[in-house]
Amino acid sequence: MPDYTLSWILPFVRSGLRHINPGFTFTAFVSATWRELEKSHVPVNRMRPYQENNPDNPEFRHNHDPGGLQPAAIEAWLYIQRRSFAIPISRNFPSTLDESRLELTKRGREWIDAQEPVPELAAEYVTTLEKMVPNLDQVVREYVLEGLGSFEHDRFRAAAVMIGAASEKALYMLAEKMVDSIDSVSAPNWKKNFSIPLKRRDLPDLFTQMKNVLQHASVLPNRPFEIFDGGQDHLISLIKAVQVQRNDAVHPMNEKISDETIRLLYLAFPHALQKIEQLRDWFSKNPNVLT
Repeated sequence: MPDYTLSWILPFVRSGLRHINPGFTFTAFVSATWRELEKSHVPVNRMRPYQENNPDNPEFRHNHDPGGLQPAAIEAWLYIQRRSFAIPISRNFPSTLDESRLELTKRGREWIDAQEPVPELAAEYVTTLEKMVPNLDQVVREYVLEGLGSFEHDRFRAAAVMIGAASEKALYMLAEKMVDSIDSVSAPNWKKNFSIPLKRRDLPDLFTQMKNVLQHASVLPNRPFEIFDGGQDHLISLIKAVQVQRNDAVHPMNEKISDETIRLLYLAFPHALQKIEQLRDWFSKNPNVLT
């Protein structure tokens, strides 16, 4: 029997919310979630068929729900409000606020419609990342896992540090292959200018050198377009994650870092890492190609 936790139930909640009516109650929320559980053969007990025009009439009996499932659903109900995915409705604004009925916010709609993976679903995020990057570096994986755990518990500064560290590791791995692509005979100064910040871990200078190498490599004859297409954008995406880590998350003068900033970094990371790994593979197979 699975451990019915918030992390476990959120994928079912997210799927259920795609089919829920505005101004939904906790009863409607539970029924929508339980319908998704039923599809996955979780042992829930249906009482009546689904009726779209009667969402507040319970569809399921709950006296024999698996232990832990009901608390997980309550936690999920509070979670979508805490994350501003859903808010109470006001039918007579500003006189009344009905906290028993919620409606999805723009942010909530984006969450349920977002392309996988999303950081709120940690297990699914890592599974998708491993599919996108089959040779995923274990250090990068550990940084991502720890960051997702921090994100889940609203420790956004720690989550920023971890995704920044994962991005920095991936960038160093790419840089080590990039420097080998510069021919030491025909372009010794260029190779030296790249090697110095790499050895010193001088990130601003190194990032400039990496963007320059990628720009030159992307116009080589017979270079594979599908690998280099979007390469600069994804490179900059990982660089931004490192900059957020160093300039925002750990800067002593910054009191707060927003959850939306961190969420966007995690949304971009799998696609950026996939491209960076494709580029790293190409550079490793093409030494001394830049002259």
